[in-house]
Amino acid sequence: MKMSRKHEASPRHDNSRRMRLITHREEVLDRLILAGRTQIPILSPNAETPDEMEGVLLAAENHARAFGRERCTVGLGFTATYPDHPQLSGLAIEGGRGQTGTEATAELWLHWLRAYDRSGLFDRVEVIPFLDHGWAPHPEDLRLMQAPWFQEAMGIIMFDASALELEENVRLTSAFVQIARNRVVVEACPDKVYERAQMETHRFRESDLWSRPEVVEQFVRRTGVDLIVPNLGTEHRTVSDEPLDYQHGIAREIARRVGPIQSLHGTSSLGGRLASVGVEGIVKINYYTAMARSATGALQKAWAAHTVGAPLPINQACGSFLHRTRRRAIADNVERILSQLERRERS
Repeated sequence: MKMSRKHEASPRHDNSRRMRLITHREEVLDRLILAGRTQIPILSPNAETPDEMEGVLLAAENHARAFGRERCTVGLGFTATYPDHPQLSGLAIEGGRGQTGTEATAELWLHWLRAYDRSGLFDRVEVIPFLDHGWAPHPEDLRLMQAPWFQEAMGIIMFDASALELEENVRLTSAFVQIARNRVVVEACPDKVYERAQMETHRFRESDLWSRPEVVEQFVRRTGVDLIVPNLGTEHRTVSDEPLDYQHGIAREIARRVGPIQSLHGTSSLGGRLASVGVEGIVKINYYTAMARSATGALQKAWAAHTVGAPLPINQACGSFLHRTRRRAIADNVERILSQLERRERS
């Protein structure tokens, strides 16, 4: 359903000069409604590790100061066991008395984020923590998403049942909304996303899987979700080798039917057109791959001049060098994206 008009208020800023974590459902909805009104989506990168968190936070702080903003709102998220890229599984600590489970690793990630909240370093930044692709078929993801403490700690949870047929997706998503919606904003995917073998079996083309606005509208009404992730022809779990082509018309028609509640997953296919998506009902943009590759590229460049076969000098081999190099590259990359989104307001 559309966000209720009772939420259409200006964001409630805390005047104490420190970073803010936005986790209360009403406050998150305020930010999303403001994003729809200004047509500037909330950039929401995943951040697996502290260097990635710091890079995003630095970018947001620099952006707010450069554009004279009191606050810059960003999302910071992670996946759990999501098969395409299971981030919490990759962070799990092995050894000692065993391995940290999904919930314990999520708590560790949240401790990192809260440390930055207390640091006083990012006083113009507010962060919406979110779970990206909470994988409904996996029992560990389900336990995490259903835990009341986790719902209260997050601003947005994506309940992803896109591996299932539509009716089962609707049933499971609706059930989750019923138990979680008083605590957290719920995001979901209305389409079945096929694996490569399934696409080949059914002889589907990428265009066969684009969202149908009437189906999206019914999904939103039947489930009661707050945010929707339609298939607009971007990188969202695509397995096709066909060129990607963002579907402006589909986005606009979905927005006409359900309002500005779309979350865009995947941006590289947009080229220089990123600033236009806010006009089409996009209020949140998930972002990771290009950011992570920019960080890896910075490390490769830093090591390129080193003599092949010789050991790296300690000042380039040490953890702080890796951390600083990745952090700076991520900050530069994210700040560029934030500036691209800002162009909409100034055009």
